[in-house]
Amino acid sequence: MPIVLLGLGSSVPVGAQESDGAAAFTTAANGFTSCLIATVKMGMTTKMDPAKFKEGFAASCKSEEARFRVEAIKFAMANGRTEAAAAAEVDGNIANGRRIFAADQETYVTTGKVPR
Repeated sequence: MPIVLLGLGSSVPVGAQESDGAAAFTTAANGFTSCLIATVKMGMTTKMDPAKFKEGFAASCKSEEARFRVEAIKFAMANGRTEAAAAAEVDGNIANGRRIFAADQETYVTTGKVPR
């Protein structure tokens, strides 16, 4: 197994580094998703006005989002994407995810149907 030298003489097998990167990405993704889900559940439970919810939702979970963004970009770059391509993809995924979560809250409040 190839060895990558880090710092002053320490070494970590490449496979362990990749595993650590995947674990950091998974932890960050789970943290961000859990925060978004909790926020949407609150908006559904209180039947918050969708427009007011969207406004607050846009400002929610920012520290979790920032951590996820950093780890997702690192993970994408480790899988061959350029930094610019990784950042564009991650930013698009974050925006799309937030849009879907907000739409789910609005659907529930306006129709009473629980989203998928």
